[in-house]
Amino acid sequence: MPSNDRIRVKSADGIGHVLLDKPAKLNALDSEMLLEIERCIGDWESGDAVSVVVVGSTSDRAFCVGADLEVLSRMNETTMQEWEMLGNRVLDRIQHSPLLSIAAIPGHALGGGLTLAAACDFRLSSDKATFAQPEIDLGWIPGWGGVARLARLVGAARAKELCISGRRIGAAEARSIGLLDDAIPPSEFEGRVSAFARQLAARSQAAVRAIKGLADGLHPANPPTAHRFDALLNASLLNDPRGQAAIAAFLSRKAAKS
Repeated sequence: MPSNDRIRVKSADGIGHVLLDKPAKLNALDSEMLLEIERCIGDWESGDAVSVVVVGSTSDRAFCVGADLEVLSRMNETTMQEWEMLGNRVLDRIQHSPLLSIAAIPGHALGGGLTLAAACDFRLSSDKATFAQPEIDLGWIPGWGGVARLARLVGAARAKELCISGRRIGAAEARSIGLLDDAIPPSEFEGRVSAFARQLAARSQAAVRAIKGLADGLHPANPPTAHRFDALLNASLLNDPRGQAAIAAFLSRKAAKS
């Protein structure tokens, strides 16, 4: 399976790996990266060679810091809605896929990166990783169903607190509130993720798919309506002067450091 220049893909022994490879921007996502993730999941679903997907990073510094703000800064209301709907579609494809998914989080998982991790079935991180939904600092809400996906894991009250405060938490707290399945010393991280993926791949896939479907059925929702609402909200917030100023300040600070 070919890879593009920002996504590395490999598969063996029933396990597919989708590795984000945009280290200069801490794996900030763009449309092409989302489409490549979607294509990989679709290809693996259509065959029988892969039953477990590991979504990870080629860099120890970050899993993903969410959307590429340089891309978002050029959007208008229409393209923002399209961006939101694309992200929701891809993350739904992961969350509701018959394939099991593991988010392997070596470093920062922020904004849409945390939402991507929340869409996976399991989350394993380095014990040095950090987590946050900082969109509030730009005057936005977490996109791609981020509030609901987080609430599914940690409960509504905790999700509201994290999204409204925008505060960053470490792996120990993330595990204690149910966001993580395990936090692992960096020296053991890759080996433990691989062992867990092999364990899942060795299970009866018919039974695994039934269990996943039953567990996910405990959280009924109307995704198209919810996603459309998220898209409209962030599109309407795009032109808020405070949010635009925050993006401009972020990009200015980044340019000054480079």
